[in-house]
Amino acid sequence: MKKRKVLFITGSRSDFYIQKPILLEAAKSPMLEPLLIVSGSHLSKKFGLTLKEIKKEKKIKIIAIIKNLKVSDEKISRLKTMSNQLSKIINLVKKISPDIIISPFDREESISIALVGIYLRIPIAHLGAGDKTEYNLDGIIRHSVTKLSNFSLCFTKQNSERVKKMGEEKSRVFTVGHTAVERYKKANKISLSNLSKFLRLDLKKENHMILFIQHPVSNWLDKTKEHIKTSFRAIDELNLPTIIIRSNSDPGTLIIQKEFQNFKFKNKKVRFYENIEENLFINIVKNASVLLGNSSMGVLEAPSLNLPVVNIGERQKGRQNAGNIIFVPHDKKKIILGVKKILKNINLKKKFKNIYNSSTASKKIVKILTKIKLDDKLLNKKMTY
Repeated sequence: MKKRKVLFITGSRSDFYIQKPILLEAAKSPMLEPLLIVSGSHLSKKFGLTLKEIKKEKKIKIIAIIKNLKVSDEKISRLKTMSNQLSKIINLVKKISPDIIISPFDREESISIALVGIYLRIPIAHLGAGDKTEYNLDGIIRHSVTKLSNFSLCFTKQNSERVKKMGEEKSRVFTVGHTAVERYKKANKISLSNLSKFLRLDLKKENHMILFIQHPVSNWLDKTKEHIKTSFRAIDELNLPTIIIRSNSDPGTLIIQKEFQNFKFKNKKVRFYENIEENLFINIVKNASVLLGNSSMGVLEAPSLNLPVVNIGERQKGRQNAGNIIFVPHDKKKIILGVKKILKNINLKKKFKNIYNSSTASKKIVKILTKIKLDDKLLNKKMTY
């Protein structure tokens, strides 16, 4: 029997590592041929040139590399990034003629490939459909992609119910869980001494370590400078070992970069990285005492490791979470109090039940991709309202 060609696309480190277990599981299937388009920040030295990490995975077949990223603090930059991508993948998708397209999450690559699929009448699976965020334009893109897609792969039952309320037929909505557990299980352990050497910190002598990831938010782009300086001031006053990972490529990233370069830290235990190789990053996460900032991994991944989070600002607010998050405003004192509250209670070792958690998410997804009937009924959607 002819293998089904399943086309994936990745534009950032965050979406790739969620899709990676699915790609690897699909590669094992005798029924599927997973193909990957690499684009966006993966090709940029400013963001660690993560294409190199993807290429290490020999079982993942890269069929195209698309340079489309426009790095700028202007609002129009993401639109230009998407436009560049869209124009380049139209003929590519037509040539490949995949049986299924995976549209991942809520960014430029998600909407662009979904648009191509809908016009070329190729079934689209929306990965991460139904998730709720109250701020940033990503939430709007996510729900738009769901309406363009032919079936939805949701992380939680609540997300599945939300998709159904949007008028999607029940038969098109699948609750599959999140791949975070698979991501962290497969990582090789790095000793504390070797981790200390890499970070240039003596982690054996330090009681706590902060992992800091803060992205700009489209709703408050004009306040990015003020927001990041407030966070840096809090990190400086806390005076704890702090690993800062550069923000995503959204408008505001250059402001954050410049503010880091200009900020005079008294805290000499601050380390900044454009990107950290996956295995090292996972070991840092496992050894962190708190995740600080506004990264979605605080919602999706941290609970699986019982990692508490201090989320700064409105990004991620309103999102279903495991109760491992303290939400604080962009206020130095409240950021510090939030971190100290967590560190004070850290020995209680509270277990968080991760509602996104599934050790079999990639297997469930591969089974759906293998079994789903590819016919006119799948392509011709009906609204239930």
